Amino acid sequence: MLFNSFHYVVFFVIVLALNQSLRRWPGAQKLMLLAASYYFYGQWNWLYLLLILFSTVTDYAIGLGLVKVRRPRQLLIISLIVNLGVLFFFKYVNWVIGNWNAVDSMLGAGLTLSPLDLLLPVGISFYTFQSMSYTIDVFRGDSPPRRNFLDYSLFIAFFPQLVAGPIVRDGEFFRELDRDRQIDFATVRQALVLIALGYVKKVAIADNLAAIVEPVFDATAPQGFWDTLLAIYAFAMQIYCDFSGYTDIAIGCALLLGFRFPKNFNYPYVAESIQDFWRRWHMTLSRWLRDYLYISLGGNRKGPSRTRVNLMLTMLLGGLWHGASWNFVIWGGLHGLYLACERIVHERWPGWNRNTRGGRLLRVFITFHLVCFAWIFFRAHDLAGVGRILGSLGQFNVADFNADRHLTLCVVLGGLLWAQFLGNDGEIKRRISESQGPMFMGTLTAAMLAMIWFTPNANVPFIYFQF
Repeated sequence: MLFNSFHYVVFFVIVLALNQSLRRWPGAQKLMLLAASYYFYGQWNWLYLLLILFSTVTDYAIGLGLVKVRRPRQLLIISLIVNLGVLFFFKYVNWVIGNWNAVDSMLGAGLTLSPLDLLLPVGISFYTFQSMSYTIDVFRGDSPPRRNFLDYSLFIAFFPQLVAGPIVRDGEFFRELDRDRQIDFATVRQALVLIALGYVKKVAIADNLAAIVEPVFDATAPQGFWDTLLAIYAFAMQIYCDFSGYTDIAIGCALLLGFRFPKNFNYPYVAESIQDFWRRWHMTLSRWLRDYLYISLGGNRKGPSRTRVNLMLTMLLGGLWHGASWNFVIWGGLHGLYLACERIVHERWPGWNRNTRGGRLLRVFITFHLVCFAWIFFRAHDLAGVGRILGSLGQFNVADFNADRHLTLCVVLGGLLWAQFLGNDGEIKRRISESQGPMFMGTLTAAMLAMIWFTPNANVPFIYFQF
């Protein structure tokens, strides 16, 4: 069930009405939300509900056992093996088989394996990481085990963030679940602004940019320099508007149900460094990788060289988390390399971070283009596709610039990038949601008109649903 479908709108209105009518009976309200969440996920494949139930039962039992047994580390290892094992089987086993067969064909050993007929469960990476964070937190003593099975089941399956995040910590979710979740008009305004702007980002901007990106990245032959360059910029904006639009809708829907979720994006394209970019992009995944992987590897506690190695390993695994492809590994490796090089630059040339307007703009320009270069590996289907894109960039010809088409696209992409600066400086969402007059109603009206005028005919799935 897609957020940008009429089916979801009807579904959510019904859930919202039931949620409000059951406020006096918290147990029944939770049970309704859990049933709605399972229904929501089951629209993709009812069979894969068994995976969520398996993960839920396993980690619920392990969480209770972690505070009772003498050797809790063994239970934690079982949890990690089960969660990572399920994730590996459905997401990576065919990739491993493909790589094995490629090596086998080179060696002529005759040991080829047949790929398995598997359908990747939607959102498996997200709810697996969320479940793992719970057992790790209980093991560390950062959170008590949740004894109510209904509460824990809802934590794993809650539908607004089930498929593509944000990745919510157990403490954050249960704090919201336990409080009085009565919503006031200010909360409703905030939620409506988030949902409206989220839909505009997705259907009016991201889905239209897809028409510019796909002909270049999905082509089998090299394209012109200008088409390729602008498609790279367009994809940077497409994936931001697509994913942050989903997040805005998810957070807004959760708000209307009485849950406050952490922010997942904070205008990432105004970042002045790659480290700053990851503080602004997919923030809940960034902190997950930091708290459960980077720090566990030693963080920055074992000297500069080990810190750079830890950064590289963290980002390589973060890239692989996104998908079973060498492209994602290289994408993560590039970001790890960027972060390691930034450390060296900051250590040797401290004046690089001088707080001047020109210096800040230069750092934003460099960071944005480093990110865009890495996006090539993220978007291309395979390494051959990366080669075609890079080859097209080498075919620079001023005469190929089409004023009618390329200039218009330059203005559109420049406007989207400039909107990042305006949003970062002005806290536009907060100001709109706190207003009670023309600004609030005008924003909702403009969002509705934008969706009517600019929404493509066909629904386009959210990019991060594939992860």
